[in-house]
Amino acid sequence: MPALFWLPALCGAAAGATVGWGIRVLLAGLRRGAALRPGVAEAACALVTGAGLGLAWGSPLVGMVVWAGWLGVTLGAVDVGHHRLPDAITLPAIPVTLAVVGVTEWLRPYAGSYVTALVVAAAMTGVFWLLAVVTPRGMGQGDVKLVPSLALMTGYVSVAAAVLGVVVAFVLGAGWALVGLASRRMTMKSAIPFGPFLLAGCWLVLVFPDLAAAPLR
Repeated sequence: MPALFWLPALCGAAAGATVGWGIRVLLAGLRRGAALRPGVAEAACALVTGAGLGLAWGSPLVGMVVWAGWLGVTLGAVDVGHHRLPDAITLPAIPVTLAVVGVTEWLRPYAGSYVTALVVAAAMTGVFWLLAVVTPRGMGQGDVKLVPSLALMTGYVSVAAAVLGVVVAFVLGAGWALVGLASRRMTMKSAIPFGPFLLAGCWLVLVFPDLAAAPLR
């Protein structure tokens, strides 16, 4: 497990709070966004940015860790509150993610594989699209449009990392559902926002890439 670098973490938390304010303003202005209470996005973004920079400092993946965290705060807020992932965020996120991965490849060309990232993103998007067609109540089109960005980042690390990110997402989602059922706050017919779990799985794999044993590049 990587050590926590406190100075980058503190600087990241301060910068993250400002980005969180921007996220709150952005979501409030979107037609299918979300109205967040002042301080919520700021605190969440400060936490995820600070933790990401503190844990991934020195890693070639640090830029992707920060970007994945910002996506997590932005999309997670909407999905948790409204059970949707707006196209106005998921679709522009794809070229931005391509750029982030490309810069990572340019700065640290041996950190991963850009070609593998593209192949994995295409394959996983196809799989999730098929799941959404077969089980539309279990997998939404918003999740399908989110997957390319996440798979680009984890796929850049390795095929195993991309698979692990999805596995972690399903495990976290299943755990959330079990807790909800046990507490009787959910029923077997309750909808679960899956976007936050996909985002969490991606973020965790990027922060702890060594968890993906025997990477296949």
